[in-house]
Amino acid sequence: MAQETLEESTYSVRLTEAAVQKVTDLLRVETPGLALRISVQPGGCSGMRYQLYFADEYAKALTKMLAEREDEGFAEEDDEETTAQRAVMAREKESVVWFGRFAVVIDKKSGPYLSGAEIDYTDTLMKSGFTIDNPNAQGSCGCGDSFS
Repeated sequence: MAQETLEESTYSVRLTEAAVQKVTDLLRVETPGLALRISVQPGGCSGMRYQLYFADEYAKALTKMLAEREDEGFAEEDDEETTAQRAVMAREKESVVWFGRFAVVIDKKSGPYLSGAEIDYTDTLMKSGFTIDNPNAQGSCGCGDSFS
């Protein structure tokens, strides 16, 4: 059986230091192997809406990929579940971008919308949360949650 190859960064996003720190802090209280999934869905005032959430559908494969990165590729062989998750990621053309010990996963439909975007985290008296500076967005609504 031929093993499918997972290309790790077809589409890429940048996270600021503040965003990386916030995701790292949030993941400390979550299940190991979770990834930050960033996607674009129809909706919102301007037509398209960002979604950021922790996903576990590839937990075993991503945990193994992290071990391989840290061990310079000398990790143990994949078990059946890990092999299956890697195959789905490759088949679905999921993009994986690593930030230290966590991965950002972007699906193939969202990739062109997100490529080159920068994600930041702000925490002020007036507002706290993630913001996305997207060079591909032609316009956005006043609330900043959607774009066109």
